[in-house]
Amino acid sequence: MYNYLMMVMLFCIGIAVTLSTIPMISKMLAENGMLRSNYRGEQIPVSMGVCFIPALIINSIILLYCNIDNIRLLEIFILLFGIMSMSFAGFIDDSIGNRDFSGLKGHFTALLHGKLTTGGFKAILGGLVGLAICVSLNKTIVGIIVGTLVVALSTNLMNLLDLRPGRAIKVYIFISLILFIFGSMFEREMMTLILPAVLAYFYYDLKAKAMMGDAGSNVLGISLGIFIVTSHSFGVQVFWLLLLVVIHLVAEKFSITKLIEKNFILNYIDKLGRN
Repeated sequence: MYNYLMMVMLFCIGIAVTLSTIPMISKMLAENGMLRSNYRGEQIPVSMGVCFIPALIINSIILLYCNIDNIRLLEIFILLFGIMSMSFAGFIDDSIGNRDFSGLKGHFTALLHGKLTTGGFKAILGGLVGLAICVSLNKTIVGIIVGTLVVALSTNLMNLLDLRPGRAIKVYIFISLILFIFGSMFEREMMTLILPAVLAYFYYDLKAKAMMGDAGSNVLGISLGIFIVTSHSFGVQVFWLLLLVVIHLVAEKFSITKLIEKNFILNYIDKLGRN
């Protein structure tokens, strides 16, 4: 009973805190020039993904207070560290990012020519954050390599999807639901640290009233990567990594948006609720 009450409490707090902070954060970003045109040409706040952070920290404090097991405490701090780091990198990309380069290939090609782009900085930081996380969880070389790639590519996956209102969050909710069903009770509690904030913000993203930007999509991606490396077997991590590699290879060759538009079912789900 305690575990279910904890999840309900974290869920309600996450929703309430995020809904109450969204108007203030939106106004703050708009007043400081953090605006970008949506697909209708309207100027809307970008980097609204920072609205996930207050609820994450508050819920983490509650869960930390209610747990004394060292492994559980480590996993909570890992989630905090990963999300805060990549939201910071995403905010930099949203605010001063150069759009002359795109895709991992473009950013690393620029780096080889001595030019560090904000996207390249984000990718390098994502790899290092993933490495720091996996070294703290696994002491085998293979396990560290696989886990690091899972965290880094999961983070970038949401960047690839966040090209239309609501798309990345729809995929995030779908994957999170699967992880929630097959996760342990504590793993579900971990997911309620961030999931309620995402759900509370979903309407604003879906209706193109705000853009979460990389400050938000990075949060979605790295949280999925962390949930997988901290809670699932090596076999599941390898399967997810192979799927991520395929998606990234396809994204380098083709437009994900065009591929979705050509599939009736995917296109219907993608546009559902947007207009």
